[in-house]
Amino acid sequence: MKNVKQITSDMYKENLFLVPTMGSLHRGHFSLIEEAKKSGLKTIVSIFVNPKQFNDTNDYQKYPRDIQKDSMNLEKLNVEYLFTPDENYIYDDSFLDLLSSGEIGEQYEGKSRPGHFDGVLTVVNRLFELIKPKKVIFGKKDAQQLFLIKDYIGRTNKDIDLLEGEIIRDKSGLALSSRNLLLSAKGKETASGLKKQLETLKEIFLETGLVNTSIERTLLRNKDGLLEIDYLEILDKDTFSAISDKTKNFIIIIAGYVEGIRLIDNIDFRIEG
Repeated sequence: MKNVKQITSDMYKENLFLVPTMGSLHRGHFSLIEEAKKSGLKTIVSIFVNPKQFNDTNDYQKYPRDIQKDSMNLEKLNVEYLFTPDENYIYDDSFLDLLSSGEIGEQYEGKSRPGHFDGVLTVVNRLFELIKPKKVIFGKKDAQQLFLIKDYIGRTNKDIDLLEGEIIRDKSGLALSSRNLLLSAKGKETASGLKKQLETLKEIFLETGLVNTSIERTLLRNKDGLLEIDYLEILDKDTFSAISDKTKNFIIIIAGYVEGIRLIDNIDFRIEG
């Protein structure tokens, strides 16, 4: 495996499959890499903790980092390239301004973390410009991020094939995340409640068909207070907005805090007729 700080001209001659990450790799990331390896293209994994998507400096500083362990794991997975750029390479003298994530980027996760998705789209675009990948993969756990990146690729007519990686969970149902490393054993147990809230809301909604009532009943069941819920929403998965009579593909999104650590999760489902 080659660990590169900058993309060289000879790399452009190769068909690359990009797996963008912020490091502290876990089984969720490994599943994305395994999907990339199936393509037959050479895999390039980027590790860059992007400061422009953090609205909280303390959150940026606390974000877990372990480049040595990550590098060892990527060697085992036979990744061809590890891309670990410096900030001044990503945002060089040619960098002008942040991209806008639009109205949807200001809602839900974007409402709680102002500017977050502007920073996400900006760094993803820079990675595309620098690496020029043929394919890229993002996990479904970051549902709003995935929606916005798919929309951006479509709007800008980029010749990049985007794949979606499934959410990987532990035995308790907790979606794997690098932030989980910051939780205690008790905190991880509490955090598994995110998935339970999603399933409860889905069950009540399928029974009643009423969005607000279903959300209210679900939140009432979160009685211990250890899981501090920021938002819980049922949306049209295809538009990432309020459902309508025409909605067939649904997604339920949730964000909350456990031991001061912000976590997100989602489930999606389809209703015919």
